[in-house]
Amino acid sequence: MGVALLWLQALTVLLVSVVRTAATENDVTPRLTFPYNAKERATRHFSVPGLLNFTSLLLSKEDNMLYLGAREALFALDLADITTPRLQRNITWNTPASKRDECSFKGKDLQKDCFNYIKILLRYNSTHLYVCGTYAFSPTCAYINATDFSLVRGSGGEIVTEDGRSRCPFNPEYKSTAIMADGELYAGTVSNFQGNEPIIYKSLGHGTALKTENSLNWLQEPSFVGSAYIQESLPKGNPVGDDDKIYFFFSEAGKEFDFFDNTIVSRIARVCKGDKGGERVLQKKWTTFLKAQLLCSLPDDGFPFNIIQDMFVLTPHPEDWRNTVFYGVFTSQWYKGASGSSAVCSFTMDQVEKAFSGRYREVNRDTQQWYTYNHPVPEPRPGAVSSRVHTSLAKHTQRVSEYLRRGQ
Repeated sequence: MGVALLWLQALTVLLVSVVRTAATENDVTPRLTFPYNAKERATRHFSVPGLLNFTSLLLSKEDNMLYLGAREALFALDLADITTPRLQRNITWNTPASKRDECSFKGKDLQKDCFNYIKILLRYNSTHLYVCGTYAFSPTCAYINATDFSLVRGSGGEIVTEDGRSRCPFNPEYKSTAIMADGELYAGTVSNFQGNEPIIYKSLGHGTALKTENSLNWLQEPSFVGSAYIQESLPKGNPVGDDDKIYFFFSEAGKEFDFFDNTIVSRIARVCKGDKGGERVLQKKWTTFLKAQLLCSLPDDGFPFNIIQDMFVLTPHPEDWRNTVFYGVFTSQWYKGASGSSAVCSFTMDQVEKAFSGRYREVNRDTQQWYTYNHPVPEPRPGAVSSRVHTSLAKHTQRVSEYLRRGQ
């Protein structure tokens, strides 16, 4: 288990590989074991005839509910009993015939692609949920009143909707992730119909919408699997939350390994919640974007499990963020032993922070070749997340970019 770092800003891309691999436990015996449907732990089922495409899930502690998003349908289940007979609330959110025809005209499968697959289902505030669907390759978002579980409608009875581009994928098969932090939506998805413009995007709030820079290849064909909000400002009592971070987990093409063809690597990326974007080079772009490689391999022979499939983030207490542990499920693009083998690797917050503060490697924009960066690190450090330096980061972006471009 380990991590490696990439910094992407203006015309440069930087990487460092650090962190020692931790030992793997040999004993994998579960602490508790129950036969299927044992009386000590009875299994409760929920299903709807003819509906199989459950694409999103939200466990809501506020009202002890489990919300499900499927193809053109949403459900609210009581955690006390999720079985179908107890289902009392559901929503149908159909795609209009005109949108389906438009989707088919663009070459998509009318019986498969041209429906509204729910991809984002999040709690917006104490009274409402936020939902986005593919809407027949025309991503659309809306709000749900949690009290009566109904879509919010305008005075004329129409559903109040928002453009879901850069928030929700067009294609229902595309992996994406989204998380809400203080009324801001942070999403990892694609921003175009073709699916070849990946993006990490912040929107919804009153501040400036921010995104990754597509022309500089900050992301390389990513497959997002999750995201997390870490509130580092809580112990400090910082109401602004400048130190808070949003993390994204995904696999992508490993362009730094140009000596291997089609190598996939797993990443952890982060942005600063207080990022306001640059003033010149990075207007409406992240100035705090960093990404790191997640290294998961067998301790005996180093066989790599290089494709992340899921990530669970465990923080013992919101104010104890330094003891956060990231648990990832990984598979390999290469064959070893039993077909379909997988691994679980854990990463501590200290390991992640050590990687993000390590040495860099930069990429030449013209040749796409990677080179070790051996010059002094600029101050403030590129990608730094701190209320003390954030105000100067935007102004500093242009100077750092020119500094690195000249190779000083």
